[in-house]
Formats: sequence, structure tokens, C-alpha cells
Amino acid sequence: MIRNRTLCVLAMICLLVGSIMVAPARAYVGTQDADKADKPKKDKKDKDKDKDKKDKKKDDQKADKVDAGGGRAVLWEDPGDIESRDLFNGPGGADGAPDSKGKFTFIERSKSGTSEKINVDDDRGRKWQVKFGAEARPSPTASRIAWAAGYHVDTDYFVKRTHIEGRGGFDVWDVRFKRRDDGFKDIGIWSWHTNPFAGTRELQGLKVLMALLNNWDLKDVNNKIVHASKKSGGDKSEQIYYVSDLGGTLGKTGSPFRKIPFFASAPAGTKGDAGDYSDQVFITGVSNGHVVFNYKGKDPKALEGVTVENARWMGNLLGRLSDKQLSDAFRAGGFSDWEVTTYVRTVRARINELKNLK
Repeated sequence: MIRNRTLCVLAMICLLVGSIMVAPARAYVGTQDADKADKPKKDKKDKDKDKDKKDKKKDDQKADKVDAGGGRAVLWEDPGDIESRDLFNGPGGADGAPDSKGKFTFIERSKSGTSEKINVDDDRGRKWQVKFGAEARPSPTASRIAWAAGYHVDTDYFVKRTHIEGRGGFDVWDVRFKRRDDGFKDIGIWSWHTNPFAGTRELQGLKVLMALLNNWDLKDVNNKIVHASKKSGGDKSEQIYYVSDLGGTLGKTGSPFRKIPFFASAPAGTKGDAGDYSDQVFITGVSNGHVVFNYKGKDPKALEGVTVENARWMGNLLGRLSDKQLSDAFRAGGFSDWEVTTYVRTVRARINELKNLK
């Protein structure tokens, strides 16, 4: 009996000691769980913002390395007799255009960018990149307007329909053809925030153009530096800076979807939409001598710092283009008659806004 009582007492003591030992451990685990619960978690939107910042930092670092290279940096050249420029055929001219009735041979799929693209060769030995989707119309048009103002652009054309041989043969329609062997070689990218042209009229004029065209995709990766290739016979000592991808233009800037979690990486505007383009306000005012654009696309800070004087300079330069030239630029993008009329009216109004800035 005594022995049983002793065993019971010892068991109770063990249970008591065990509970004392376990309680702090449970309290510690509970504290950890509470700390985790109290610690704010990043949602999808915050993660996308962090990713955008990291990507932009990488682009700036790449651009810094290239900007430090040798050669004369060139951003703009005087277009001279701008009134005589052919805005339908652009810098490549009529002879440089792809022949939609000619022979094109599929080479490979292009892995660059997010839009679907393929590489083809034509029966004249020229190499092309064929781009599908919503950027096929605005890209050739925007490039012609930028070229008319004195900036380097890609040699591209809108093609309504043609046939591609290879892989069994197939038709393509409403596509953009861009020359891959246009006589220039890519040597890097440049940043809107770090480049040799900071504060110059030419860089500010390019910013005005991007705002006028509603280019919502102002990523540094779209800014190329090229020099003339050996076969071109051009000046290899020049490093030409330009915006190579103008597909995210001629619509509106901004999208309500980007404010919703999980949609922060959605497009920051529309492409080639005449109604959206004409409905958006261009300039909201002037602050401390600088123009404030109604821009809601990617990297709004890229378009800051444009003086009234330099905005007027670009307005006066573009103002020398006739309505026929502007119409030709939009017809080159395959836009309908109503779209051409809407675009020309809106672009002319924006040009006049620039010219009349006070």
C-alpha cells in the first residue's frame, strides 16, 4: 500500500515537472507563430513592384557599362527638309519594302521580347523579323514620325497579308516586317536616367515625342545603341542611341488592372487604339518652367525635366509636317480611313499644344 502511494506521488511529481518544462517551450513556439502572424506579408503586387525595381536596376547597370564605351554618341540629326520626307515608306524607302507577293522562307522563331515573332528571309537575300499582334500597326507609324523629327529608328513595314514557305507553308496577315540586316549592329542599351545627353534639347525632344505618341512601355531594354556594320560603309565611330520598340504607342497610357493584386505586370496602356488615343489629355500644365505630361505608363520619371522651350522646339519641328505626311504615316500602319482621320486631328492638336506653351 505504502509502495503504491509512493509511486503515485512520484508520478504526480513527474507530471508536474513535465508540465513546467513543456509550458515555456509551448510559449516559445506560440510566440514564434504570433511573430509570423504579425509580420506583414508581401502580396503579389508588392512582389511585382520589387521585381520591376530589380529589372530596372539591372537595365541601368547594363546601360552604364555601355555608355562608358568609346565613340561619338549620337541621338539626333537635323532632318533638313522635313517637308519632303516620305512618311509612307519611311527611312527604308519604297525599294526597301518587303514584297508581299514575293517569296519568304521561315528560318526560326525569335525568342526576344514577349510578342510572337519569327525570322524569315526573302528571295532578295534580305533578313526580316515578322511580328504578330497588336504592335504591328502602331510600330511602323510611330517610327516614321520619330524618323521625320530626326531620330534613328528601325526599318519596318506593315504587311497586310503574305505567304511564308517552310514548315508546310502558311499565310500571315496584319504583321510587322522589320529588317534584321539594316546595316547597323547592336552594341548595348541605354537608360533614360543615365546617358550622355542629360539636359540636352535633343533628349528632351525625344521625351516629348514619347509623350506625344503615348508610348507607355518606357523600359530601358527598349533603348538600343548601335553602330554601322562593316558592310554598310557607315561611320563606325558613331554610337547611335534610339528607341527601338515603338509598338506600345498610339493608344492610352495607364490601366486600372495594374492596381489590382496579381495584375501589376499587366500592360500599362493600349496599342494602336485611335479612340483611346484621342480621348486622353496630352499636357496637364507647366510647373517651375517644366512641362507636365498626362502620362500614366511605365517609368513616368523618364519624361520629367522637359523645359517649355525645348517642348516648343519639338512642336515647331513637327509642325512643319503636313497633314498629308501625317496621313501617310498612319496609312503605313494599315489603319482605316476613320482611324487615320482621328489620329491626324489629334496629333495636330497635340503639336499645336506644344507650339503654344507659355
